[in-house]
Amino acid sequence: MRILHDRGLLNLRGGNASAVLELPDGTRFVYITPSGAVKTRMRPGDIAVMSPDGYVYEGRPSSEYRLHLAVYRARGDVRAVVHAHNPYAVLARRLGLELRPEALGVEARYYLGRCVAVVPEAEPGTEELARLAAEALQGCDVAVMEGHGAVAVGTSSDPVDAVYEAVDRLEALEDLARAVVYEKLLRG
Repeated sequence: MRILHDRGLLNLRGGNASAVLELPDGTRFVYITPSGAVKTRMRPGDIAVMSPDGYVYEGRPSSEYRLHLAVYRARGDVRAVVHAHNPYAVLARRLGLELRPEALGVEARYYLGRCVAVVPEAEPGTEELARLAAEALQGCDVAVMEGHGAVAVGTSSDPVDAVYEAVDRLEALEDLARAVVYEKLLRG
C-alpha cells in the first residue's frame, strides 16, 4: 500500500489489498487491509482476517471485501487482489481510449498479460461491483473500474509474492494509461 501511495495510485485512506493463506489441510484465510485506515501507517496487527465466505475472525475488513471474495471465488488460481485508484487509467477510459498491453511494448505485455478488462461503473463496496469485477477478471489479470480505479490479481503460490505481482500489474497499467493519454494529446 505504501508503494501504491508513493506512486500516486491511491490517497492515504484509499485502496485495499488482500491475500489468501491456505493451510495444509485446505483451510483458507483471507488477510485484507482494514477499512478507513491510513495506508502508510498500517502495521501487521491492523490487517483483518476473514474466511472466504465472509466470516470476520479479526479486525474490520475493507469496505471492498465483497470484491476480493468474489474474485477469489471466481478464480481459484488467485492468491492476491489489490485495488487502487489509478488516475490515468480512469482518465483513459473516460476519454474512450483503449488500453492494449501491446501498445507499450514487451514490459506491459509481461506484467499485464494479454488484456486489460473493463468493469462498468457501479457503487463501491456493493455486491454488484463485486460481481462485475469478478466477471471481468475471468480472462484478464487486471481491470479498470470505470470512474473508480483499477483492480489486479496475483497468482504466485506465495501470498506475499502474489501481492507484489498484483501491485506490479497496477503500476504497469498506470504506465500504459499515461502513455496512451500522452499519445492522444501529442497527436492532437
